[in-house]
Amino acid sequence: MARPEKPLGSRKSAVVELAGYLREGRRHPYSALAARAGDYSATTLQRAASGQCLPRREVARAYAHACGLDIDRVDRLWEAAYREKQRAERGVSLPQGLPPHLVHNVADLSSALVALHAKHGGPSIRLMHKRARRYEDECMPLSTSTLHRILSRATVPASNAGLRAFLYGCEVPSPQHQLWERAATRARRNHRLDMARAQEAMAVLEAEFADGEGRQLSPEQAKQLLRGAGYRPAEPYHGFSAPWTVRCTTCQGLQRVMLSAAAQGQARCRVCQSTDPNQPDVLS
Repeated sequence: MARPEKPLGSRKSAVVELAGYLREGRRHPYSALAARAGDYSATTLQRAASGQCLPRREVARAYAHACGLDIDRVDRLWEAAYREKQRAERGVSLPQGLPPHLVHNVADLSSALVALHAKHGGPSIRLMHKRARRYEDECMPLSTSTLHRILSRATVPASNAGLRAFLYGCEVPSPQHQLWERAATRARRNHRLDMARAQEAMAVLEAEFADGEGRQLSPEQAKQLLRGAGYRPAEPYHGFSAPWTVRCTTCQGLQRVMLSAAAQGQARCRVCQSTDPNQPDVLS
């Protein structure tokens, strides 16, 4: 028979609501509960249901599993408590992202994955590695640097195997993985289409500057366009939309620009902030 616990009191909060639900399912002493929960001590489980602090998500799940409670409901209560805790500590809400079925492009996917990570407790990269390694036969664990770049919105997983490693690292339930995989596939496909359209448009623009349909700029034509934009080359020409190391003719500052931008007056010098006086200043 479970011993009575200290009352939760009248304070209303998401942490207290989570603790109350956990307590509802307890029918045995914490020592017996710990034996069922596996890796967690009786003290850890008792603290999880104290209502004084937010337990780790895996502790709340282990408690629920040992008591036969609804894991999905525990997840929802835990997420609400985590959001409440973040708002109290930072004064800001959690990152927002689209649900997987509304993800259209890579930018959508990037924001959605950052929001998903926050929603699932913001696990550390070390913990994400540990979790993903349990499923190495189903996923491709991501490197520390790749995870950093994903969480800083600098990249997204390059494959669904890498995406699954991210999802396992956040403890996203397996039934949801297919939704996220479809979202990632759609985002990458649309990214490829966007890149192809951009390359086609760039080819048309280059042909206009080259004074002939289907033509590419010669190195000499490229140099003339660059000088007209207020720069001189510091290395050989690599292509109309390729980064080119140049010097500003006003301040001699060294930088990299794309001729496609410079030719349209869209490459302001990063040192002296000047543009060619004969070109429209589209940044002002």
